[in-house]
Amino acid sequence: MQRLAGELAYTLGKRPSDKPLSNCWLYSFLKRWGDRVSSLKPSSLETTRAKATTPEHIGAYFENLEKAVALHMLQDRPELIYNMDETGISPEHRPPNIIAPTKEKAHAVTSPRSATTTVIAAANAAAACIPPYFVFKGLL
Repeated sequence: MQRLAGELAYTLGKRPSDKPLSNCWLYSFLKRWGDRVSSLKPSSLETTRAKATTPEHIGAYFENLEKAVALHMLQDRPELIYNMDETGISPEHRPPNIIAPTKEKAHAVTSPRSATTTVIAAANAAAACIPPYFVFKGLL
């Protein structure tokens, strides 16, 4: 952010060089725009998932879900509709803070190279859930 702002100020003729702006400038910027942006740590998002989260893919998912619910007559049976998800917790992932809109969740695209602990969780549409399941790296 500071580097881009410094380059922009130089391009607009506001500064004699394109060096990054100071931390003082950054803190003042965040204070002025605090209702619209904030500094936060992004969550991990693998490259393959980043490519698959397009509006078209998400729309197709919900269309298929609606068809499956209708096919199995589950519209009025939320206790039978479960969602399961897994996530990997990587001890090495330490992304820097970024500047982002206050109401958005930021992601840092990462590479899945390190050992991870997997957490699996499931809940149904009636808000009942089962305990999480942890998968730790095993010894070979």
